Amino acid sequence: MSKTASLLLALSIGIPFTAMADVTLQIPEDVDVLAINSHQPEKSSGLFGSDEETLKDGLNQIVFKYSPSFMVGTDLKQAYSDVYVAKLDAKDTKLSFKLPDYKSINDAREHIDNMQWSLVDSQGNNVVIAQDKLKKNGIQLGRDYVAEVKEYNLNGGVAAMSTVLVIASQTQPVTKASSTSTKVTQAPESNMSVSNLNQLKAWYKKSSQQERKAFRKWIIDQE
Repeated sequence: MSKTASLLLALSIGIPFTAMADVTLQIPEDVDVLAINSHQPEKSSGLFGSDEETLKDGLNQIVFKYSPSFMVGTDLKQAYSDVYVAKLDAKDTKLSFKLPDYKSINDAREHIDNMQWSLVDSQGNNVVIAQDKLKKNGIQLGRDYVAEVKEYNLNGGVAAMSTVLVIASQTQPVTKASSTSTKVTQAPESNMSVSNLNQLKAWYKKSSQQERKAFRKWIIDQE
């Protein structure tokens, strides 16, 4: 694969691309970043995790939760927000969370389910273009947030990132694509799962013009 194709592939499916990273996500101590672009965070996890993550320029997706702490007598108590998934668009800047400042543990627990938050750049502009809650039914312990957000993206949630190229990479190679048509010519359906093909077509139709252009360019470079 050419360098250009690799670049377009990284941009389209949201995988980390270190050489392009120009956005710094600053992480407060009461925020847990659980997934970035459908991957485990590189630096914020672990016992001595970093208080920042480096993202590529352009579109990114993060999954996080907010857990403010309060001293109640001699005990440290926390309130827990829902898990949020957010799609953001930023370039060459530092991003900071703007989160509610609750007065007490009771105040936090009463209002955190409907908290108002944002992610702002160095000029104070909110870079979040879509947000949603990452819900899971049943027991919440031991959640696999990476797997959950991948499924969320496949289901086309409000803050979903396009996974059209992820699906394409899991099927048989595409035989040909027109540089002007919005219809992708696939390998014969007998050589791939019909459900995969239909899902690929559906995601292609949902993609933006920029994503379609990048996808077609990537296919052409495979010839």
